[in-house]
Amino acid sequence: MTIVDLKEQRQARWRAERDRWDAWQERELAKAYRVLDVLAPLVEQLLKQKKVRARHPRCEAPGCWSTITTLHPVQGRTSEDAPALVALCDRHLGAVRSGRMRVNAEGADALSWQLYDRPDAPPRLQIKLPRRRASRAGAHRRAQ
Repeated sequence: MTIVDLKEQRQARWRAERDRWDAWQERELAKAYRVLDVLAPLVEQLLKQKKVRARHPRCEAPGCWSTITTLHPVQGRTSEDAPALVALCDRHLGAVRSGRMRVNAEGADALSWQLYDRPDAPPRLQIKLPRRRASRAGAHRRAQ
């Protein structure tokens, strides 16, 4: 065996190691793209919820002052013809999901609330109220 042969073997081993490393990098990159494909819609939804939460920081149920809310899609008419998102606290969200309360969007500025004794009964109470808007910081101080 000559020095040239040893040099060629070393280069062949180096190329093989480099090919394995390149293949590993490609697999890791493919994994990262798969994770990004899953996370991108979730991040977009969270950013959309953040914008809605900035406008509606409290529960939108009549008489509720809870500030810890979850966005819930409701049926109805909105300006974008998409399901409206309503901020509800855990108590009112449970009532909507159990069928004791229903909420529908009556356009972008009003919500229709219906209260039921049980899911198959007629509504006991039905009201239509304007949506809550976030108050501006210090707006009540300037009015005084």
